[in-house]
Amino acid sequence: AVVSTQSTGIHAEMGHFYQWFGLNCAAASEFNKSLELDPENLIATYGLAVVLYDMSKHEGRISGFNYLTRALELFKRIALKCPDFTMARIYLGKTRNQLISIVLPESNGDEEADRIFTQVMETDCAPDILCMIGEEYLKLGILEGEPSAISIFERALQKRKNSKVYHLLALAMRATFFKVNPDIHDVFKQGLFQRKQSSLKEESERKPDPKEKKVRKPPPKPAKEVVETEPAEEGEEPEKEVVKEPPPPVTLEEVIDILSTAVKLSRGANREAVFDLAETLWLSGEKRRAVTNFELATQSENSLIQIKAHLRLTHAFLDSEELNLADYHMKSIMKLDLTQLDENSRDDLHRLINNLALAYLRQSKKKSAAYWVVVSIRHKTDYVRSLKQHMVYTRTIGVR
Repeated sequence: AVVSTQSTGIHAEMGHFYQWFGLNCAAASEFNKSLELDPENLIATYGLAVVLYDMSKHEGRISGFNYLTRALELFKRIALKCPDFTMARIYLGKTRNQLISIVLPESNGDEEADRIFTQVMETDCAPDILCMIGEEYLKLGILEGEPSAISIFERALQKRKNSKVYHLLALAMRATFFKVNPDIHDVFKQGLFQRKQSSLKEESERKPDPKEKKVRKPPPKPAKEVVETEPAEEGEEPEKEVVKEPPPPVTLEEVIDILSTAVKLSRGANREAVFDLAETLWLSGEKRRAVTNFELATQSENSLIQIKAHLRLTHAFLDSEELNLADYHMKSIMKLDLTQLDENSRDDLHRLINNLALAYLRQSKKKSAAYWVVVSIRHKTDYVRSLKQHMVYTRTIGVR
């Protein structure tokens, strides 16, 4: 039977069309139809493998593992038939790492994947390729040494100075800072607002002292690393000891400078960089500037970034007792798709709704407090616990 190349091409094109709009199930169906007509079609094979890899992120451990196993077989097939297919080789490494993370969550990736990435970087130094590999090292927490996330992003920066590369480099440097400062990392993971610090209101009311100058303390000098040399033979001059000074520790000010560069290069269009800049500014204590950037991040096309930015702003305005603004941002969150939030973010949202209700209660605004009590009940999965909270609130507020 003669295979119609036109039919296989149409199904593959339809698969890419559905994939572009995030309709992974429909895309997988079209790619499968193309492969039924022509099992050797590499374009359809690659498209199906990428779709399966993406679908694994939104499934449970067992389903995700099955999708990744199938994707791994397809990427291996492509790598054997077309060794120069760079993107397929990168996805092959990413898939291996993802499978290892499911089986061994504490592992630092797959050795074979590391070898694949090293070979790709030796043959293809395009900035986009380097960024993809660097993101994988960043996800694994490989931040120092060679190769590492920072070294790869710096290499990409030599090829192309754009907003994306600066943004990724700043994230890798911030991860390095958190590694050295685990207490600050804990604050960051808890939503930035769990530690005691001056509120926005206190910061705005504090009058700056004209004589006061901001002086950055120099970072402590790192210990020198001494490399031992072999003892010299008789009649030869002894070799001098090679002293390697490790790089100075990363500071939040450096991360802020690089993130600011990323935002400027994109003219504010890189909303993810804007959001990360806002979070880092808040951690460093520059709250007013952080709030300005959080407000800019709420205009992102990424709904998850919008939700997180509104969450941070609600936190900030609750902290400064500006309830009208906190109420506005919380209602903005309720209009967005909350199914994409992880468990920690959902708990943070529910706690924030309760805090908003309590804040209204303290100001004797019982109607507004009762409104957010009802919202809290609707958005809590543990209905019994929410019902008990509702009873406590309604007795206090006097609303039934």
